[in-house]
Amino acid sequence: MEGDHEAEEEEALGAVKEMMYRIAAMQPVDIDPSTIKKPRRRNVRISDDPQSVAARLRRERISERIRVLQRLVPGGTKMDTASMLDEAIRYVKFLKRQVQELQASPQSQAVHSSSSSAMGAPPPPVLEFGFDEQGAHHPVH
Repeated sequence: MEGDHEAEEEEALGAVKEMMYRIAAMQPVDIDPSTIKKPRRRNVRISDDPQSVAARLRRERISERIRVLQRLVPGGTKMDTASMLDEAIRYVKFLKRQVQELQASPQSQAVHSSSSSAMGAPPPPVLEFGFDEQGAHHPVH
């Protein structure tokens, strides 16, 4: 009995999250790293040791990527980092399923094959995105 109830609750939660993901997938997201405010340091002496500088820059890049990811994940700005990363994994898996469903749908196949054959053009390329050294978001070729 108790296990059935927990399974029902988890299934209901999964349905709610799926609905949230569907809504979030349609919303525009500003992921420009330059628009994300960095936290201010308070009266802390910053070491100029090369190893410390390199470590600080690495931590700052990680923190910046975390802040960008928080904006991409539905509800990500309202949870701690570990929870947000768990949610990001679930959200990426959801988006992958959506892409697979769209690619497998008969309507999608018909649109691609008719437009490709009618114009003699290959199907559109799949785009991947990444970050350059300065943190700018751009397509990967």
